[in-house]
Amino acid sequence: MLVLHPPTPQGKLGAVLSALIVVFSLVGLTMHGDFYAGVRRRDYWAYYTNQSNLLVFAYFALLSPFLYANPRLSAMIPRTEFAVMLSIMLTHLVYHHFLAPFVGEETIYSPHAPDARIARADSIVQHYAVPLLTFAYWLFCSPSKARLTFLDAFLWLLFPLGYTGYVLLRAKLRGVIHRTKSAYPYPFLDVRFFGVRRVLRLAGLLLALCLGASLSVILLIKAVCFVLRCA
Repeated sequence: MLVLHPPTPQGKLGAVLSALIVVFSLVGLTMHGDFYAGVRRRDYWAYYTNQSNLLVFAYFALLSPFLYANPRLSAMIPRTEFAVMLSIMLTHLVYHHFLAPFVGEETIYSPHAPDARIARADSIVQHYAVPLLTFAYWLFCSPSKARLTFLDAFLWLLFPLGYTGYVLLRAKLRGVIHRTKSAYPYPFLDVRFFGVRRVLRLAGLLLALCLGASLSVILLIKAVCFVLRCA
């Protein structure tokens, strides 16, 4: 009941979007874990895709109904939903612009195999459906966007920064990821191939782009609110 009818201020639209987000994120997580192929996948949490989709699922299925039902905690909603939205949109943007061509090459040799079809469907669900639905929810249903501050543009970066630290530590402790030839889930994080300095530069550039994008969104929100007040 909480998932299907969360007490969002946008009523039916918020309920429908949040329900779709919960369903798609859960399906995507189980797809990526090869649940439907009958295979247990190792090194599942090495991927930001899975961690960000889990974040979305946990928020909309568990935390969101709790926050909306408690007026004392309502001040946390704008900041939390902004962070969740940006975290999953990072999944979409990095995949679409940097990783999608390489993923296509991996499946082209057996395009009709069941696991290849599941992988393609999973990519659509986790990298497109969940992020875009979450963005739509934030845009149309998330309340009190005017309360966002420039500090929020920095705070959401704790999630990707924490993931980066986890990946580097995991690579050192556990080694090569199952079904790959690298200890790193994404090429641009491969310290052994690029070297520490280049990886840090790439990570710093990506971090700067993320910060710039989040600051731009907040500036745009504040500009719109200012114009509406003056109108």
